[in-house]
Amino acid sequence: MPKESNVSEDRLHNRALLPLLVLSIVEYEVFTFSKSTVAAANQDAWLSILIGAFIGSLFVYLFIKLAARFPTMNYFQYLQIIWGKPLGFLISILYLLFWVSFLSSIFYETVLINKLLFLPLTPPIVPLAIFALSLIWLVSYGLIPIIRFFQLLLPFLVIPLLLLALLFIATIKLEKFLPVLENGILPVLKGTYLFLGAYQGPEVLLFAAPFFLKIREGIKTSLFAYNLTVFFGFIHTAAAIGILCVDNVKESVLPGINVVNILELPGFPVERFGLLLTLPWLIAMFTTLAIYLHLLNSSIFQLFKLPPRKWILFLVTAIPVTIAYFLPNENWHEVLRLYLTVFTVPMVYLLPVMTLLLAIIRKKGRVR
Repeated sequence: MPKESNVSEDRLHNRALLPLLVLSIVEYEVFTFSKSTVAAANQDAWLSILIGAFIGSLFVYLFIKLAARFPTMNYFQYLQIIWGKPLGFLISILYLLFWVSFLSSIFYETVLINKLLFLPLTPPIVPLAIFALSLIWLVSYGLIPIIRFFQLLLPFLVIPLLLLALLFIATIKLEKFLPVLENGILPVLKGTYLFLGAYQGPEVLLFAAPFFLKIREGIKTSLFAYNLTVFFGFIHTAAAIGILCVDNVKESVLPGINVVNILELPGFPVERFGLLLTLPWLIAMFTTLAIYLHLLNSSIFQLFKLPPRKWILFLVTAIPVTIAYFLPNENWHEVLRLYLTVFTVPMVYLLPVMTLLLAIIRKKGRVR
Protein backbone atom coordinates (compact mmCIF):
# COMPACT_ATOMS: atom_id res chain seq x y z
CA MET A 1 0.00 0.00 0.00
CA PRO A 2 1.29 3.45 -0.81
CA LYS A 3 2.67 5.77 1.77
CA GLU A 4 1.85 9.46 1.82
CA SER A 5 5.26 10.38 0.48
CA ASN A 6 5.42 7.88 -2.38
CA VAL A 7 1.94 7.43 -3.79
CA SER A 8 2.15 5.83 -7.22
CA GLU A 9 2.00 8.24 -10.16
CA ASP A 10 0.10 5.58 -12.12
CA ARG A 11 -3.26 6.52 -10.69
CA LEU A 12 -6.60 5.26 -11.93
CA HIS A 13 -9.61 7.14 -13.26
CA ASN A 14 -12.69 7.03 -11.04
CA ARG A 15 -14.52 4.84 -13.57
CA ALA A 16 -12.27 2.01 -12.36
CA LEU A 17 -14.23 2.14 -9.10
CA LEU A 18 -17.05 0.31 -10.89
CA PRO A 19 -15.20 -2.98 -11.51
CA LEU A 20 -13.35 -2.68 -8.21
CA LEU A 21 -16.52 -2.45 -6.12
CA VAL A 22 -18.68 -4.83 -8.14
CA LEU A 23 -16.07 -7.58 -8.22
CA SER A 24 -15.12 -7.05 -4.56
CA ILE A 25 -18.71 -7.28 -3.32
CA VAL A 26 -20.15 -9.98 -5.56
CA GLU A 27 -19.12 -13.42 -4.33
CA TYR A 28 -20.66 -16.73 -3.36
CA GLU A 29 -22.95 -15.38 -0.63
CA VAL A 30 -24.59 -12.81 -2.92
CA PHE A 31 -26.17 -15.75 -4.75
CA THR A 32 -27.14 -17.64 -1.59
CA PHE A 33 -27.91 -15.07 1.14
CA SER A 34 -31.56 -15.09 0.06
CA LYS A 35 -32.01 -18.16 2.25
CA SER A 36 -31.08 -16.36 5.49
CA THR A 37 -32.88 -13.16 4.49
CA VAL A 38 -36.06 -15.05 3.59
CA ALA A 39 -35.78 -17.07 6.81
CA ALA A 40 -35.81 -13.79 8.72
CA ALA A 41 -38.32 -11.72 6.75
CA ASN A 42 -40.28 -14.37 4.79
CA GLN A 43 -41.97 -12.90 1.71
CA ASP A 44 -40.94 -9.40 2.85
CA ALA A 45 -37.25 -10.10 2.19
CA TRP A 46 -37.41 -7.82 -0.86
CA LEU A 47 -38.31 -4.96 1.47
CA SER A 48 -35.32 -5.81 3.69
CA ILE A 49 -33.05 -5.43 0.68
CA LEU A 50 -34.54 -2.09 -0.35
CA ILE A 51 -34.01 -0.71 3.16
CA GLY A 52 -30.52 -2.19 3.21
CA ALA A 53 -29.74 -0.62 -0.17
CA PHE A 54 -30.57 2.83 1.21
CA ILE A 55 -28.51 2.31 4.36
CA GLY A 56 -25.60 0.76 2.45
CA SER A 57 -25.60 3.63 -0.06
CA LEU A 58 -25.38 6.11 2.82
CA PHE A 59 -22.36 4.22 4.18
CA VAL A 60 -20.66 4.19 0.77
CA TYR A 61 -21.16 7.96 0.54
CA LEU A 62 -19.58 8.41 3.96
CA PHE A 63 -16.68 6.13 2.99
CA ILE A 64 -15.86 8.43 0.09
CA LYS A 65 -16.02 11.41 2.43
CA LEU A 66 -13.61 9.70 4.81
CA ALA A 67 -11.20 8.70 2.03
CA ALA A 68 -11.28 12.25 0.63
CA ARG A 69 -9.96 13.63 3.93
CA PHE A 70 -6.79 11.54 3.46
CA PRO A 71 -6.45 11.23 -0.35
CA THR A 72 -2.86 9.95 -0.33
CA MET A 73 -3.23 7.54 2.58
CA ASN A 74 -4.98 4.23 3.10
CA TYR A 75 -7.35 3.33 5.91
CA PHE A 76 -4.78 1.70 8.19
CA GLN A 77 -2.45 4.68 7.89
CA TYR A 78 -4.96 7.24 9.10
CA LEU A 79 -6.55 4.92 11.65
CA GLN A 80 -3.51 5.51 13.84
CA ILE A 81 -3.70 9.27 13.24
CA ILE A 82 -7.36 9.47 14.21
CA TRP A 83 -7.62 6.84 16.96
CA GLY A 84 -4.05 7.04 18.23
CA LYS A 85 -1.30 4.52 17.49
CA PRO A 86 -2.15 1.80 20.08
CA LEU A 87 -5.89 1.72 19.38
CA GLY A 88 -5.43 2.20 15.64
CA PHE A 89 -3.00 -0.71 15.54
CA LEU A 90 -5.42 -2.91 17.52
CA ILE A 91 -8.29 -2.10 15.14
CA SER A 92 -6.05 -2.99 12.21
CA ILE A 93 -5.25 -6.37 13.77
CA LEU A 94 -8.98 -7.04 14.12
CA TYR A 95 -9.36 -6.41 10.40
CA LEU A 96 -6.54 -8.86 9.64
CA LEU A 97 -8.24 -11.58 11.67
CA PHE A 98 -11.56 -10.78 10.03
CA TRP A 99 -10.01 -11.08 6.56
CA VAL A 100 -8.36 -14.40 7.38
CA SER A 101 -11.75 -15.79 8.45
CA PHE A 102 -13.44 -14.35 5.37
CA LEU A 103 -10.80 -15.73 3.00
CA SER A 104 -11.04 -19.14 4.68
CA SER A 105 -14.79 -19.14 4.06
CA ILE A 106 -14.40 -18.19 0.39
CA PHE A 107 -11.71 -20.81 -0.18
CA TYR A 108 -14.01 -23.42 1.35
CA GLU A 109 -16.77 -22.31 -0.99
CA THR A 110 -14.52 -22.91 -4.00
CA VAL A 111 -14.39 -26.53 -2.86
CA LEU A 112 -18.19 -26.66 -2.61
CA ILE A 113 -18.67 -25.19 -6.08
CA ASN A 114 -16.14 -27.61 -7.52
CA LYS A 115 -18.12 -30.52 -6.05
CA LEU A 116 -21.46 -29.16 -7.26
CA LEU A 117 -20.59 -28.00 -10.76
CA PHE A 118 -17.32 -29.42 -11.98
CA LEU A 119 -15.31 -32.27 -10.47
CA PRO A 120 -17.18 -33.93 -7.59
CA LEU A 121 -14.62 -36.75 -7.24
CA THR A 122 -11.54 -34.54 -7.31
CA PRO A 123 -9.73 -34.14 -3.94
CA PRO A 124 -10.42 -30.71 -2.40
CA ILE A 125 -6.74 -29.82 -2.31
CA VAL A 126 -6.63 -29.69 -6.11
CA PRO A 127 -9.03 -26.72 -6.67
CA LEU A 128 -7.62 -25.04 -3.56
CA ALA A 129 -4.07 -25.31 -4.91
CA ILE A 130 -5.08 -24.07 -8.38
CA PHE A 131 -6.89 -21.06 -6.96
CA ALA A 132 -4.10 -20.30 -4.49
CA LEU A 133 -1.29 -20.40 -7.05
CA SER A 134 -3.28 -18.31 -9.54
CA LEU A 135 -4.03 -15.76 -6.84
CA ILE A 136 -0.41 -15.53 -5.73
CA TRP A 137 0.60 -14.80 -9.32
CA LEU A 138 -1.96 -11.99 -9.67
CA VAL A 139 -1.60 -10.47 -6.20
CA SER A 140 2.20 -10.29 -6.52
CA TYR A 141 1.79 -7.55 -9.16
CA GLY A 142 0.04 -5.14 -6.78
CA LEU A 143 -3.30 -3.38 -6.58
CA ILE A 144 -3.34 -1.42 -9.85
CA PRO A 145 -2.80 -4.52 -12.06
CA ILE A 146 -5.50 -6.29 -10.01
CA ILE A 147 -7.99 -3.48 -10.70
CA ARG A 148 -7.08 -3.42 -14.40
CA PHE A 149 -7.66 -7.18 -14.49
CA PHE A 150 -11.06 -6.58 -12.88
CA GLN A 151 -11.90 -4.13 -15.68
CA LEU A 152 -11.40 -6.92 -18.22
CA LEU A 153 -13.52 -9.41 -16.28
CA LEU A 154 -16.45 -7.13 -15.44
CA PRO A 155 -18.53 -7.77 -18.62
CA PHE A 156 -18.23 -11.55 -18.16
CA LEU A 157 -19.79 -11.18 -14.70
CA VAL A 158 -22.44 -8.55 -15.41
CA ILE A 159 -23.85 -9.67 -18.77
CA PRO A 160 -24.88 -13.23 -17.68
CA LEU A 161 -26.39 -11.85 -14.46
CA LEU A 162 -28.38 -9.22 -16.37
CA LEU A 163 -29.65 -11.94 -18.72
CA LEU A 164 -30.72 -14.02 -15.72
CA ALA A 165 -32.46 -10.96 -14.27
CA LEU A 166 -34.55 -10.63 -17.44
CA LEU A 167 -35.44 -14.32 -17.29
CA PHE A 168 -36.44 -14.02 -13.63
CA ILE A 169 -38.65 -10.98 -14.24
CA ALA A 170 -40.58 -12.92 -16.89
CA THR A 171 -41.13 -15.87 -14.52
CA ILE A 172 -41.79 -14.37 -11.06
CA LYS A 173 -45.31 -14.78 -9.63
CA LEU A 174 -46.28 -11.66 -7.71
CA GLU A 175 -48.93 -13.36 -5.58
CA LYS A 176 -46.19 -15.18 -3.67
CA PHE A 177 -45.12 -11.85 -2.13
CA LEU A 178 -48.45 -11.38 -0.34
CA PRO A 179 -49.40 -10.44 2.31
CA VAL A 180 -46.95 -7.58 2.83
CA LEU A 181 -45.64 -7.02 6.39
CA GLU A 182 -47.60 -10.00 7.66
CA ASN A 183 -45.31 -10.32 10.70
CA GLY A 184 -44.60 -6.63 11.26
CA ILE A 185 -41.48 -4.57 10.70
CA LEU A 186 -39.00 -6.32 13.07
CA PRO A 187 -38.40 -9.39 10.84
CA VAL A 188 -37.82 -6.99 7.93
CA LEU A 189 -35.18 -5.11 9.91
CA LYS A 190 -33.51 -8.37 10.89
CA GLY A 191 -33.44 -9.28 7.22
CA THR A 192 -31.86 -5.90 6.49
CA TYR A 193 -29.05 -6.62 8.94
CA LEU A 194 -28.42 -10.00 7.29
CA PHE A 195 -28.43 -8.35 3.88
CA LEU A 196 -25.79 -5.81 4.95
CA GLY A 197 -23.80 -8.63 6.54
CA ALA A 198 -23.73 -10.45 3.20
CA TYR A 199 -22.48 -7.37 1.33
CA GLN A 200 -18.88 -7.16 2.42
CA GLY A 201 -16.67 -5.21 0.03
CA PRO A 202 -17.45 -1.46 0.20
CA GLU A 203 -14.60 -0.98 2.68
CA VAL A 204 -12.17 -1.74 -0.16
CA LEU A 205 -12.71 1.91 -1.15
CA LEU A 206 -10.82 3.02 1.93
CA PHE A 207 -7.72 1.06 0.97
CA ALA A 208 -7.78 1.70 -2.78
CA ALA A 209 -8.46 5.46 -2.52
CA PRO A 210 -4.79 6.56 -2.83
CA PHE A 211 -4.60 4.85 -6.22
CA PHE A 212 -7.34 7.02 -7.73
CA LEU A 213 -6.86 10.49 -9.21
CA LYS A 214 -9.71 12.30 -7.43
CA ILE A 215 -11.44 9.95 -5.01
CA ARG A 216 -13.71 12.76 -3.74
CA GLU A 217 -15.33 12.80 -7.19
CA GLY A 218 -16.04 9.08 -7.12
CA ILE A 219 -19.35 9.25 -5.25
CA LYS A 220 -21.65 8.68 -8.24
CA THR A 221 -19.59 5.80 -9.63
CA SER A 222 -19.31 4.16 -6.21
CA LEU A 223 -23.03 4.45 -5.53
CA PHE A 224 -23.86 3.06 -8.96
CA ALA A 225 -21.47 0.12 -8.46
CA TYR A 226 -22.85 -0.67 -5.02
CA ASN A 227 -26.46 -0.53 -6.13
CA LEU A 228 -25.73 -2.64 -9.21
CA THR A 229 -24.62 -5.42 -6.85
CA VAL A 230 -27.72 -4.77 -4.74
CA PHE A 231 -29.85 -5.19 -7.86
CA PHE A 232 -28.32 -8.63 -8.48
CA GLY A 233 -29.03 -9.65 -4.89
CA PHE A 234 -32.53 -8.21 -5.03
CA ILE A 235 -33.48 -9.98 -8.24
CA HIS A 236 -32.10 -13.32 -6.99
CA THR A 237 -34.05 -12.98 -3.75
CA ALA A 238 -37.23 -11.90 -5.54
CA ALA A 239 -36.85 -14.87 -7.90
CA ALA A 240 -36.33 -17.25 -4.98
CA ILE A 241 -39.59 -16.04 -3.39
CA GLY A 242 -41.59 -15.58 -6.58
CA ILE A 243 -40.59 -18.87 -8.20
CA LEU A 244 -39.68 -21.28 -5.39
CA CYS A 245 -41.91 -19.69 -2.68
CA VAL A 246 -40.84 -19.01 0.91
CA ASP A 247 -41.14 -22.55 2.30
CA ASN A 248 -39.01 -24.06 -0.48
CA VAL A 249 -36.37 -21.35 -0.11
CA LYS A 250 -36.02 -22.16 3.60
CA GLU A 251 -35.52 -25.87 2.84
CA SER A 252 -33.15 -25.32 -0.07
CA VAL A 253 -29.40 -25.49 0.46
CA LEU A 254 -28.58 -23.32 -2.57
CA PRO A 255 -31.74 -21.48 -3.62
CA GLY A 256 -29.89 -19.55 -6.30
CA ILE A 257 -29.05 -22.73 -8.21
CA ASN A 258 -32.48 -24.24 -7.67
CA VAL A 259 -34.25 -21.18 -9.06
CA VAL A 260 -32.10 -21.06 -12.18
CA ASN A 261 -32.40 -24.79 -12.84
CA ILE A 262 -36.21 -24.77 -12.91
CA LEU A 263 -36.45 -21.91 -15.40
CA GLU A 264 -38.16 -22.96 -18.60
CA LEU A 265 -38.77 -20.76 -21.63
CA PRO A 266 -40.25 -22.68 -24.60
CA GLY A 267 -38.33 -22.09 -27.81
CA PHE A 268 -35.37 -20.43 -26.06
CA PRO A 269 -32.09 -21.78 -27.52
CA VAL A 270 -30.59 -22.43 -24.06
CA GLU A 271 -32.07 -25.20 -21.89
CA ARG A 272 -29.72 -25.33 -18.91
CA PHE A 273 -29.89 -21.81 -17.51
CA GLY A 274 -27.80 -22.92 -14.54
CA LEU A 275 -24.78 -22.65 -16.82
CA LEU A 276 -25.28 -18.88 -16.82
CA LEU A 277 -24.18 -18.83 -13.17
CA THR A 278 -21.01 -20.84 -13.74
CA LEU A 279 -18.82 -18.10 -15.18
CA PRO A 280 -20.07 -15.32 -12.84
CA TRP A 281 -19.49 -17.55 -9.83
CA LEU A 282 -15.94 -18.41 -10.85
CA ILE A 283 -15.11 -14.76 -11.57
CA ALA A 284 -16.77 -13.52 -8.38
CA MET A 285 -14.94 -16.03 -6.20
CA PHE A 286 -11.55 -15.41 -7.81
CA THR A 287 -11.75 -11.62 -7.76
CA THR A 288 -13.00 -11.46 -4.17
CA LEU A 289 -10.18 -13.74 -3.08
CA ALA A 290 -7.68 -11.63 -5.04
CA ILE A 291 -8.62 -8.27 -3.55
CA TYR A 292 -8.80 -9.50 0.04
CA LEU A 293 -5.62 -11.53 -0.25
CA HIS A 294 -3.92 -8.38 -1.48
CA LEU A 295 -5.32 -6.37 1.44
CA LEU A 296 -4.21 -9.01 3.93
CA ASN A 297 -0.73 -9.36 2.46
CA SER A 298 0.01 -5.64 1.95
CA SER A 299 -1.43 -4.73 5.36
CA ILE A 300 0.84 -7.23 7.11
CA PHE A 301 3.85 -5.65 5.42
CA GLN A 302 2.64 -2.18 6.37
CA LEU A 303 1.67 -2.83 9.98
CA PHE A 304 4.71 -4.87 10.93
CA LYS A 305 7.13 -2.90 8.71
CA LEU A 306 8.42 -6.03 7.00
CA PRO A 307 10.86 -5.89 4.08
CA PRO A 308 9.29 -7.03 0.77
CA ARG A 309 9.58 -10.81 0.50
CA LYS A 310 7.55 -12.88 -1.98
CA TRP A 311 7.68 -15.96 0.21
CA ILE A 312 5.56 -14.09 2.76
CA LEU A 313 2.74 -13.95 0.19
CA PHE A 314 2.90 -17.75 -0.08
CA LEU A 315 2.72 -18.02 3.70
CA VAL A 316 -0.18 -15.55 3.96
CA THR A 317 -2.10 -17.46 1.28
CA ALA A 318 -1.42 -20.79 2.96
CA ILE A 319 -3.13 -19.74 6.20
CA PRO A 320 -6.74 -19.42 4.93
CA VAL A 321 -6.22 -22.30 2.48
CA THR A 322 -5.19 -24.56 5.37
CA ILE A 323 -8.16 -23.46 7.49
CA ALA A 324 -10.53 -24.11 4.57
CA TYR A 325 -9.03 -27.52 3.90
CA PHE A 326 -9.39 -28.66 7.50
CA LEU A 327 -12.92 -27.39 8.10
CA PRO A 328 -14.66 -30.63 9.10
CA ASN A 329 -17.92 -30.19 7.19
CA GLU A 330 -20.52 -27.78 5.83
CA ASN A 331 -22.03 -27.20 9.28
CA TRP A 332 -18.77 -25.67 10.48
CA HIS A 333 -18.72 -23.46 7.44
CA GLU A 334 -22.32 -22.36 8.10
CA VAL A 335 -21.31 -21.32 11.62
CA LEU A 336 -18.28 -19.44 10.30
CA ARG A 337 -20.46 -17.64 7.74
CA LEU A 338 -22.97 -16.72 10.44
CA TYR A 339 -20.28 -15.11 12.59
CA LEU A 340 -18.88 -13.28 9.56
CA THR A 341 -22.35 -11.95 8.72
CA VAL A 342 -22.84 -10.71 12.28
CA PHE A 343 -19.42 -9.04 12.48
CA THR A 344 -19.47 -7.57 8.96
CA VAL A 345 -21.81 -4.74 9.93
CA PRO A 346 -19.64 -3.33 12.76
CA MET A 347 -16.33 -4.06 10.99
CA VAL A 348 -17.21 -3.03 7.44
CA TYR A 349 -19.79 -0.30 8.01
CA LEU A 350 -19.81 1.10 11.55
CA LEU A 351 -16.09 1.39 12.32
CA PRO A 352 -15.27 3.53 9.25
CA VAL A 353 -18.20 5.84 10.02
CA MET A 354 -17.05 6.16 13.63
CA THR A 355 -13.59 6.94 12.27
CA LEU A 356 -15.03 9.69 10.06
CA LEU A 357 -16.95 11.22 12.99
CA LEU A 358 -13.84 11.16 15.18
CA ALA A 359 -11.78 12.71 12.37
CA ILE A 360 -14.32 15.55 12.14
CA ILE A 361 -14.34 16.06 15.91
CA ARG A 362 -10.54 16.00 16.13
CA LYS A 363 -10.17 18.03 12.91
CA LYS A 364 -7.96 15.47 11.23
CA GLY A 365 -7.40 15.35 7.49
CA ARG A 366 -8.26 17.72 4.68
CA VAL A 367 -11.65 19.44 4.60
CA ARG A 368 -12.81 20.48 1.11
